Amino acid sequence: MVSSVFTVGIAIFTSVIFAHAGYAKLRRPAAFGDIMSTHLGRPVGPWLIVLVGLLEAASALMVLIPATRQAGAMSCGVLLLFYGLLMWRQVQLGRRDLRCGCSGPAADTRVSGELVARNTVVAIPVLSLAVAGPIEVSGPLALLGMALGGFLLVLYLAADQIIANRQRLSGWSS
Repeated sequence: MVSSVFTVGIAIFTSVIFAHAGYAKLRRPAAFGDIMSTHLGRPVGPWLIVLVGLLEAASALMVLIPATRQAGAMSCGVLLLFYGLLMWRQVQLGRRDLRCGCSGPAADTRVSGELVARNTVVAIPVLSLAVAGPIEVSGPLALLGMALGGFLLVLYLAADQIIANRQRLSGWSS
């Protein structure tokens, strides 16, 4: 019973995060060109940005469907860890002036150890969905799961805002 509430909550939270990321890349791929090129260390074409956006959007949908939840969760978890690894690499190179692109191309949040930690912490419950078996969820438990998903989303957005505010106060971003 409790596991089904957590499954739905984590799935909804993950889906919203990745649907937003995918939509942003598909809507304005050119806006992500500089960000992705810098993080990957080589120029990227718009086709790669669209491909990543499609992967994020497909993963967001897959994590909501019980039959594809494990594959979608694995995809989302691996992407979170990969993005964290790319940011960690930039932090190690001293490139803390780079925008992360996490909240869209216009966001001013810079790569930092905090964002790497955030991605790692978020990846843990997401990857737990990948190893959990399919769980059937009924009405009231689904509603509790949706409420949990909304709560997790609010926590995520609050953490992002705290990181952005701290960076602004420290003079990291303009």
